[in-house]
Amino acid sequence: MSDKSQQADCGKMEIEDEKTSHAEVVSLEVSNRSSLLAWIELIFVILLNMSINLRWLTFSPVANLSSEYLNVSKSAITWLANCATVIFFALSFCTGWIFERYGIKTCFLLAAATNITGAWIRYFGTFAPLHQKYAIVMFGQCIASLAEPFIMNIGTHFAAIWFATHHRVTANTLQAIPLGMIVATLSMPKLVTTPDDLPLALLITAIISTVFGIPFLFLPSGPRAPPTESARVTRLSVKDSFMILLKNRNFILLIFVFSIFFAMFASVVAITSSIFTPQGYNNVDVGLASFVRIISGVAGAIIAGRITDWTGQHALVLKVACVMTFITTIIIYVQALVNTYAFMMVSCFLNGLFVFLIIPLSLELAAECTFPVSESLSASVLWGMSQVSSFCTTLIMDALRAGPDASPPYHMKHAVIYAIVLSGIGAIPSLFLTSDLKRIKKDHTHEKDSMPEHDHIKE
Repeated sequence: MSDKSQQADCGKMEIEDEKTSHAEVVSLEVSNRSSLLAWIELIFVILLNMSINLRWLTFSPVANLSSEYLNVSKSAITWLANCATVIFFALSFCTGWIFERYGIKTCFLLAAATNITGAWIRYFGTFAPLHQKYAIVMFGQCIASLAEPFIMNIGTHFAAIWFATHHRVTANTLQAIPLGMIVATLSMPKLVTTPDDLPLALLITAIISTVFGIPFLFLPSGPRAPPTESARVTRLSVKDSFMILLKNRNFILLIFVFSIFFAMFASVVAITSSIFTPQGYNNVDVGLASFVRIISGVAGAIIAGRITDWTGQHALVLKVACVMTFITTIIIYVQALVNTYAFMMVSCFLNGLFVFLIIPLSLELAAECTFPVSESLSASVLWGMSQVSSFCTTLIMDALRAGPDASPPYHMKHAVIYAIVLSGIGAIPSLFLTSDLKRIKKDHTHEKDSMPEHDHIKE
């Protein structure tokens, strides 16, 4: 066979591979913009993610009342949140393969279906005899928890497929907003004022899960035209991708940073009630403090996302966030010593302002520095490792709970000290991160090459 015929065959194979990998994209012409449909799709992704987080945190803001209604210990209530961590890790490394094989819409449908099914099982479990309620609710919680890896692991790839270069970090940040946590921490203490109110809360979360899951039956699987040049680049195979991930210095550092800070964030959210109620605050007070922590985190993440989109300084923003999270975690411990409501609010506001933005920034930097590895695969590894650290951290923090003879009884001061040490350890590897933005460089090169000739002359 001649060289020309071999080159022709190779070219055909490359074109066929690219068409296969991007079957969801109708046009191969780069639009260099984020379409209106992209923002509409993002809204529904945010709402689905909200319903999943709301279902996950149904019990934590009202742990005392939940344990009384289900006739179990507080640690058993904590396990209603911990079970999601175990399931997430078990499925995390499979979701990348499922995405590559069946596409992004299938992942969204699986997330919606499992969340809806589990939420209704939890509600119907309230009609069971007392000794069976917890088991049925836990079973429903486990089924619904299957949804989390399907939506969280593909978030970075969703942003890459739908959004232009200058909107990717913002889109990834918005879909990672813990809106469900905000709703749960605000609504549950007011909705569940007695143990008998819990079934109504489970019914409402089941309805919300259903309403926000159904639209994915009708939403498109991808844009008509890729928004960036990198969006239409064929991603590497799973085998080749793992080899690149293992050799990428930035990615190895990000595993430590992401795992440690997500573990601290998730664990503190799960035990917020246990941290502050021993100091004399009620569930409504703690709910407001949690709301302040999360809403400040959302505001900080959105601002940092826009700054990162404009400047491309992913690593620098991440370093500042990690160091400030360490400092503000110390402030949370000082709050326990001062023990005033105003100081509690300030400490939660400052800690939330920095800790949450670490999550979307780490995911985006991982996608940038490992390109052309599939974003869903790099995210799956980060999320999978973070679930292990989160599970261990929650168990350790729960074990550090003081006894009934402590002052105050059952306080969590030792757990907060552990969180300080953890955030200090996590801040160290962040100092060695670099902004290796491979995707952005490719997009900018294409944009420059596609400019009219007279624009090049002006430059």
